[in-house]
Amino acid sequence: MIGSKNHTMSASQPELDGRSTASRGLMAEILSLIGSSGRYLQAILALAGEESREALALYTRLLVMLAAAFFFAALGYILLVIAVVFLAAQIFGISWLVIFSALTIIHGLAAILCAKHVRDYSRSPLFTITRREITRDLEALQKNAPHHE
Repeated sequence: MIGSKNHTMSASQPELDGRSTASRGLMAEILSLIGSSGRYLQAILALAGEESREALALYTRLLVMLAAAFFFAALGYILLVIAVVFLAAQIFGISWLVIFSALTIIHGLAAILCAKHVRDYSRSPLFTITRREITRDLEALQKNAPHHE
């Protein structure tokens, strides 16, 4: 029989998760929501912490490999320049010190040009659009602010 006591659910019978369906009150529901939110936030922060540790390890390895690549590239370049100096000295019959000095001067001039280029570009302001927008916002706030006299 469908309408019997055995087939109807009363408000005091527990649900599948063990909680009662009876009204617990507003304060209990708020505390439950805060507790659930806290556990969720704790789980998210734990996951973010784990991922940040993994990312730190990955980027540390990449940085070490990049530093090694720059070191070996610089070493290879220096050895190449030395080989070119001695080869040119052998071919042209000029002292290797003269050729080495000329290459040193050329590299010094290239470094000066690069430094000048960096200095010129570092003087140009960054975030000009954002700075302009913030300035406009501040001017509008000052214009619309009530005057206290």
